[in-house]
Amino acid sequence: MEQYTAGYLSNGVGYLLAPRTNAHVTHVDVFLRAGPRYESKALNGVTHFLEHLLVNPAYFRGKVKRLWSALEARGATLGAWTSKEFLMLRVVVPAEVTETALDFARAMLDPVRIRKADVEAERPVILDELMRRRYSAQQAFLIVEEALFSGGYGQPVLGKEATVREMTYREIKTWAERATAADSVRVVVSGNVEEATMAGIERFGDLERGEPLYDEGYVEVAPRFVAIPGNSPRVRLLLAFPGPGMNREDRYASEVLAYLSGAGLRSRIFQDLRQKSGLAYEAFGGSMHYENAGLLFFNVELARERLFDGFRALIDSVRSIAELRLSSEDTKRAVEGLVMNLLQQTEAAQVSRKLGMSWLLDNLFFPSREAMRYRRVTPADVRGIADKYLKTETMAMAVVGVGAKELTRMMEAIQ
Repeated sequence: MEQYTAGYLSNGVGYLLAPRTNAHVTHVDVFLRAGPRYESKALNGVTHFLEHLLVNPAYFRGKVKRLWSALEARGATLGAWTSKEFLMLRVVVPAEVTETALDFARAMLDPVRIRKADVEAERPVILDELMRRRYSAQQAFLIVEEALFSGGYGQPVLGKEATVREMTYREIKTWAERATAADSVRVVVSGNVEEATMAGIERFGDLERGEPLYDEGYVEVAPRFVAIPGNSPRVRLLLAFPGPGMNREDRYASEVLAYLSGAGLRSRIFQDLRQKSGLAYEAFGGSMHYENAGLLFFNVELARERLFDGFRALIDSVRSIAELRLSSEDTKRAVEGLVMNLLQQTEAAQVSRKLGMSWLLDNLFFPSREAMRYRRVTPADVRGIADKYLKTETMAMAVVGVGAKELTRMMEAIQ
């Protein structure tokens, strides 16, 4: 049964209590409306920098340090995650210390505790993280996402080396004050939720309204082709196309399209590039959705000597997706696969993140309602999404392991 208690404190902080039957622990998640979407070019990466400063126990002092010591003695875990649109702080605790966890979470949000020495101590750590990410498998996906959009959605979460080096203590602290303004804060407590939880929620009632972060809500698609040189015998190729935002009704059909074309061994991309032609070992796709923007992507790993054949096959496969003759059985299979993924997430820790992401938009996430909307999708809806979004003129591309000459040749192939 999906039963929530949701509301707002007098200062604008939103809270959501989501009990789960037979849960053994409690998740206390605080969501801040911040991230690259709201960052200027000069301050790109400041939200991720703030994440490091808020959750590193080395920077805990006074009340924060005392509360964390008490929670840690009970086995509590602490984590955080920065996305394009929000910063999430998470404390997982035994249910009987939930109120203490909420007290700790509130104390963590006090910008006054951020010190200049902490900023300078953490700066080289983040620069090292940037260097490590440069050589990670995830980097290609991040680059193709940034190649698709201009503005905030086209900026990296970690920022860039120059901005991380140059942003000042005062700029970071001012950002912290705006990111923790009461209207930008949502508190989600899920799992084993006890009756006394509201007393802890009320601790957030003293947060100041301040000046929350905002943007104009406009998303510009400005696709680019990017080559990342390398000498590996393997080449990774990613394509990205603009898609609907989280609150768009056609988002559900776009997820069905992504599932049919890129998810699993029966997907169109896998069948075309591996099963039929043997051009690629790994071939998959999917979709991502933010409040005002989304994308459909395809990810293929190729042997270097098969790059151009594989690229042409991938482009042909994407173009042919709009011509798919989908049966009701095809669509139903994809829909039920998405529903199963959704339901699996609701029985794990990911549910609190979904709850928080929706609650930042002042919406409640009901898995049964989401399942109903997936099941309304028809083959015609899926074809409509393919016709609307899978266009090479709005396609971004990132290729890892090639130079400028090879990229130019690939660009010429789709003219």
